[in-house]
Order: sequence, then structure tokens, then C-alpha cells
Amino acid sequence: MSALAQRPLGTDVSHYQPSINWTTVKNAGVSFAWAKATESTTYTDPYFTTHVAGAKGVGIYIGAYHFARPSSHPNLTGANSADSEAAHFWSVVSNYVKTGGTYLVPMLDWEDIYCTNQLSAATMSAWVNQWCNTVSNYARGNGAPGIKPVVYTGAWYSTPSATYSGLTTAVTGWPAWIAAYPSNPNPQTGGPSSSYPWPTWNFWQYADTNWSGGDSDVFNGTAAGLANYVIGGLGPPNIVSQPSNRYADRGDTIKLTTSATGATPLRYQWRLNGTNLAGATTNFYALANLQTNHAGSYTVVVTNNSGSVTSNPALLTVNPLFTPVFADNFDINSAANWTLNQSSADTRIAFAYNYASYGIPSAPNSASGTTKGVKFEANVSANAVSALSISPVGQSFVGNYRLHYDLWLNANGPFPAGGNGSTQHHTSGLGTSGNHVQWTGAAADGVWFATDGEGQATDTSATLPDWRAYVGTVLQATNSGVYTGGNQPNVRGNGHPYYANVFPGGQTAPASQSQTGGLDGGTIGFAWRDVVVNKTGNTVEWFIDGLKIATVTNATFAASNIFIGYWDSFASLSDNTNLSFGLVDNLRVEVPTVAPTISAQPLDLAVKVTSNATFTVTATGIPAPAYQWRFNGTNLAGATAAGLIVTNTQYGQAGEYSVVVTNLAGALTSSNALLMILAAAPAQFQSFALQPDQSVQLQFTGDPGATYFVETSTNLVDWTALTNLTLTNASAAFTIGAATNDPQRYFRARSGP
Repeated sequence: MSALAQRPLGTDVSHYQPSINWTTVKNAGVSFAWAKATESTTYTDPYFTTHVAGAKGVGIYIGAYHFARPSSHPNLTGANSADSEAAHFWSVVSNYVKTGGTYLVPMLDWEDIYCTNQLSAATMSAWVNQWCNTVSNYARGNGAPGIKPVVYTGAWYSTPSATYSGLTTAVTGWPAWIAAYPSNPNPQTGGPSSSYPWPTWNFWQYADTNWSGGDSDVFNGTAAGLANYVIGGLGPPNIVSQPSNRYADRGDTIKLTTSATGATPLRYQWRLNGTNLAGATTNFYALANLQTNHAGSYTVVVTNNSGSVTSNPALLTVNPLFTPVFADNFDINSAANWTLNQSSADTRIAFAYNYASYGIPSAPNSASGTTKGVKFEANVSANAVSALSISPVGQSFVGNYRLHYDLWLNANGPFPAGGNGSTQHHTSGLGTSGNHVQWTGAAADGVWFATDGEGQATDTSATLPDWRAYVGTVLQATNSGVYTGGNQPNVRGNGHPYYANVFPGGQTAPASQSQTGGLDGGTIGFAWRDVVVNKTGNTVEWFIDGLKIATVTNATFAASNIFIGYWDSFASLSDNTNLSFGLVDNLRVEVPTVAPTISAQPLDLAVKVTSNATFTVTATGIPAPAYQWRFNGTNLAGATAAGLIVTNTQYGQAGEYSVVVTNLAGALTSSNALLMILAAAPAQFQSFALQPDQSVQLQFTGDPGATYFVETSTNLVDWTALTNLTLTNASAAFTIGAATNDPQRYFRARSGP
């Protein structure tokens, strides 16, 4: 066997080995080690930091382990729990669980002989999962995402027996370290006789003494494989969280992310359609004010001194434009506009609810920072499954459209596991009649979806998972092709890796709620989320924060309303119902925009001077278009209706008139319409009379409404303006004052100007 293929040797140590010559250990071929850090909720190994420093000093990868005491702390969360033991462990080791190519992932030592059969195998397994998840979340917050603690045990303890309850396959998502001591172990070719409940082992403790005075261990792989257990990895970079395909509207902000391991420092370069993006050199790339030119295939190249790796492409789709046809921001009590359907009186709804008292910020689409929405609660006091939903009164939506709103899911802690009864689901969908509650306990209709906030439904549950798609009352199966994440048995659970890139976890409740802990990866609670349920033809898609969750094809609809709701599908009562609720704000039903079209162009006109000219245009679009009339290419102030009336036309207003028709989807300019100004009929003087006061009165006829300019001359060459008159009927009279001594005087009247 070549040196490269040799299984790496290791050791584990504790205060029982107070003095270790780590150089001797290194020379014996040991490449990795774990040192005991803590036990229970109070004990700290006094030699932990000494062991870590010694191993690091000679180049041995070193990790920290915790000795579990479920016999003393049987709860999963709260006091005397897996969480409290994890918190104690983290308080000691947080500086040793970080990237840099030195530290191994944490390990849980699972062999409490005082915990016999008082806890079931399922409870023991849940304890292990709780501790590992909590530590993993702590690590994520410490800049080390994706860590999976190793579980150390022996088949004597992990296999159900008359003495010990054992473990179930629920723990097999964590790497296994199995203790088994054959009489003549061969660490290079042998292995434990049983690794129950794991199908195989990752580490094997094959002897209880070695070069360090501690135990002898071996890794089931090569040195290259061992790098997967070094926090941050070794050698070339490895992408552990691929960037996800995303969908977003124009003007939105979206962030593409990746997570990678490897020898530090890691360097990043994002690309769009294969071209480097200037300045995009971190593990995320944020895009603000999205436009259509941002759509395309994004990749990120991660490099270090040992090599490089390119991510899978993430396709960013910039959605076509939509416009609302129904909306409610819930800033006022709009209950009269909604039909409320309840499974029982053990549900509550509050319109125009001010959620600021829970420390919840204004929803992203709220105007002027308002903090009012509609609040949903279910299973308030009865310890029974219940649901409620609301649909707008008298609404019918047909064709292509989407339901779009802001969502906040709150839950009772502590987290990540949540308190008793913490798993409750928000629901929404379309194609419903709107006259019954949407849940599986009644005649639900249409296509609808449900998700919880803290992800503590069983990932592989056949009936009550975290992520759910329904057609009527039928939950869509994991292998149906409906779920975008794939067809795996856990694709409806928050633990499926598809969700972790966009929802990495770690969210915490607002400080004013006085809750502890952060949420698991793949969860959407404690943050405002952008939710879209989109119908195109017979296809319905579900998106949250631009990540497509599910697609139902070939859907049929017997009704045409929408709904939003809330559902506690578990009978267990929340241990703090005040903190268990869902909020919806800024709900819109939107339809695709249609660019303007002109079906009737404005027509040429010829009118007499001073009369009115009326232009019209017939245009359609979604939303209804706006208008801007122009004269010779220049906008006319205030001319923003479908028609334009030019009053009292003058010769200077002759020219080309057009209108620009616009909406969200585009703009269109009409053809030019020519306005011709015709001269008024010539004036005809009818009489000339000397008045008793020696003034002279003249009377002439012309076109009603026309303006005539009267001028005077003594020689028919030089003319002087005398007055101007607008005829209100067919004739007008005017007086020019006292007669003069001019031997002669002439008058003329002409249409203006």
C-alpha cells in the first residue's frame, strides 16, 4: 500500500494524560487528535488548552470534544438540556473552532453509562442531533459554516439492548467514530465489527493506549480525505455551498452567495456569462436596482495558493414587469374586504396589527416605515390542530397573475429546536373559491403551499414536513418532481442542502422578545421574506426571496380567488402562544404588464383661426397608459389626457401634434397630426355714422368668434392700429372718438394676427 493510501493515525486525550511529548507522538505517525474540552454543563478539562497548543506546535490537527451527560440533562432545550451542554462546550472552545487549516471539527463523546433505558432511542438520538445542530450553528456564527460534529460511541452503547436504549438512524447524518478493541487490531485493514446505526464508520478507536498515553485512532480514508474534517479544509478550495438560481423583479436587490473550504486565504472572483465582474471579490455578490442586463449565468472562481475551483452556474432571471390589480397594505382595518374561514374558534386574526411591539421592523414594501399588517394565530389554547385563511371579497382572478406579499414567521424558542409546539405553518395559494379554510382537514381547493419558520418538522415526514406543496388536499410527494430541490426523501425538510445557500440559518428573534439561540439552516423565520405564488397558464410556481421552492404543472382550477392563512398541523400547544404567529403585509395580486398600443391615431385638422381644435387618440395597455401631447416635438404642459383641445386657435399654433403613450412596459409615439389654421372671412364694413357727440361709429360683419384688427390711415400707405375686436356674433360696432379735421381718413379690418 502506498504512503498516500495509508489510513491516517490519530489519538484522543484528556486530563488523564496531563503531560504529553507531542514530538514523540508526531514521530510515531500521528496526524490528528482530539482533546477533551468539557463535560456536562460545568466541567472544563484543565489540560485542554495545553493539549491544543502542544499538538499545533508539532503540526498535528487538533479538535475539541465534549463528554455528554444526558443522564443529568435529559431535555433537548432549555434548562438541563442538550442545548445547555452545547452552550457550555462552546463557551470554552469557540476560539478553537475556526478556519485556518489547524483545527478539526468538534466531537461529541456519547457513552454516558448512567443513562440506561430511562430515555428512548428516539429521545437519545434527538439529544445527539440537538447538540450537534446547536454547535454547528454556533460555528456558523463564528465564520465556520457547514461544520458537522463527529459522534463518538461504541456499538455496545449505540445498539439497543436490555441495558441501553441505543440510537436510531436519525443520527447518521453526523460522521461516526466507533470504539471497538479487537485483540489484534490492524488499523490499516481492519475496522469495528459493528458501526450501528451507521452503515459504516469514519473513525475507529481501536486501542485504549498509545504513544500519547491516550487512545489509538485511525481515519477510514486517506490524508486527502481527512482534510474534510479540518475546519476550512486543506489544499485546493472546495465549494460546499453552490450559488443558487434566483428570480427577481426589476429594481430589486439580490445577493448571490457561496461557501468554500480550503487552505486560507481564499480568494473569490464572480463572473457574469464568463466575464469577470469588477470588484466582485468576496464570497457574495450583491446586485441592487436590478435591470434586464443583469440577467444571465453567474459563477464564482475560488482560488488559493494550492489551486482553484469554479462554482456551478447560477442563473439569474429578471422577471417580466407586473402591475397590481388588487392590493391591501393592511394599514387600516380592512376586515370587511376579506372573507375569514376558520377551522375552529381556537384561531385568531388581527387586521391593521402593529407588530412593532415585538421588535419587528417595517416590512420591505411598507410606505414610510409603517409597521401594520395582518396577524395570524392557530391552536391558541385547545391543544388541537387548527387553521384559518382569508380571501378577498368578491374577487376573481383569471389568466396569468401572481400573489405577492411580505411574510414574517415568528416562533417560540429557545432555538434552534424551538419550544414546545413551535412548528406552525404559513399557507397561501390560488385557484380557491375562498369560502372554506385551506388545510387538509377540510375540502381545500386550488394549488397552495405551506412552510414553517424554524424548520423543526421531520425532514423525511410523509405527512407533516417543513416545505409543502398541495393540490387540493393532496400533499405532493417527494419524488413527484414538484420540489425544485430534487426528489430525495428529505427534499421537503429544511435540512436538505438546496435551501441552505439562500437561507443559511442563524437568524435570531428580535431582542425585545428575550428569546435565545439561532435558527437552523434552511429556515425562513425571524426575517421578512418576499413570497410569490405565480400562475402562468396551468403552471403554478412558489418562490421565497427569489428561490424557486416548487412548481405544480398541469393544474386545473374550479375557482379563481386567492388566499393567505396559517395552520398548526401539530396538536402540541405552544409553550408561549404570544410568540407563535405569522404576519403578512403589503399583499398584491399582480398581472403581467402589456406595452401600449394605439388603435386609432390622431387625425389632421383644419380649423378657422380662433376656433377650437380637438385631437383624440385611442390606446390600450396594462396598466392603463398615460399620455403626453406634443407640439412640433415639444411637450405641452398639462396636456396629459387621451384627448387634446386647442382653444382659440391662432396662426402660430399651426403645426404637427403627436402624443406619447406610456406605461410600465414601454412607450409609444403616435403619428403626427397636422393642424392647419384657416383665415377668417374678410370683414365687411356696413355703416359709418357721425354721432351727436361728434364721435364716429363704424359697424362691420365677419365670422363669429374671429378676431379682427382695425387699422386707420390718411394716405392708404401708412396704417396705424386702432383696436381689435372678437366677434361674438356676425357683426360688431365700435366708436373711434371725435371726428378730426383730417381732409380724409380710411379704415380697414382684417382677421388676425
